[in-house]
Amino acid sequence: MHPVETILQTTMRELKNIVDVNTIVGNPIYGDGGAVVIPVSKVTLGFFAGGGDFPTQAVARRSAPDFDANGYPFLGASVVGVSISPKAFLHMQGGQVTLLHADCDSTLDRLVQMIPTAMTEIRDAITEIRAQKDEPPAESEP
Repeated sequence: MHPVETILQTTMRELKNIVDVNTIVGNPIYGDGGAVVIPVSKVTLGFFAGGGDFPTQAVARRSAPDFDANGYPFLGASVVGVSISPKAFLHMQGGQVTLLHADCDSTLDRLVQMIPTAMTEIRDAITEIRAQKDEPPAESEP
């Protein structure tokens, strides 16, 4: 096996250890009252690997793990950059699931995110008002 292949295999094996499913969708965090929060992150990965043989007259041909089949020295490297940034949190409590964004840029973004919750509360309030109108009036005691 060529040394570049060894570098690539080692790097990819280690990347699997760094970036797994639990990095992107984190482990649940349990809170009071049955609340569960699950973090969701964005993973950005940059990867570079390379190498080469350097035949020179000053280097005598040898046979060792650091030398290729022709006896020339091998130089190789791999570089990995990983960025993990939180994007949202799933909040579950009492049968309701809420997505809380971690990167609101402005007040307008926050207002747009609150629209589904506000609509649900308005619908529940209207349903409650209609239910009260449909109830027969309570009889007064003599």
